[in-house]
Amino acid sequence: MSSTETPWLPAEVELRLLPPKSRRIRNPRPEWQVWLDGRCVGHIDQWSVPSASATFYRATATHPATGAPIALESNADLVERAEKIIAAWHEPERFVHKASWE
Repeated sequence: MSSTETPWLPAEVELRLLPPKSRRIRNPRPEWQVWLDGRCVGHIDQWSVPSASATFYRATATHPATGAPIALESNADLVERAEKIIAAWHEPERFVHKASWE
């Protein structure tokens, strides 16, 4: 997949594949930035369980007011993770977890 070709996402959403963090890693896991209307709104990284064949995507959205990271659950669908980041950008209060005593 090209970093600019994502036909299943709306035109204003772009996934940008990041270069590997280190050239020493033999098979680096892909990471993407999620951009909405020219603004970086989150990050997705790929991971897998060594004993499983499924690939998972961990998403982290950015709070639009504070810039704080909002950790989102993992999922096996990359596009769904990008959509969840966009949803968290538009309504961060739905995704910010608070302790039960707060």
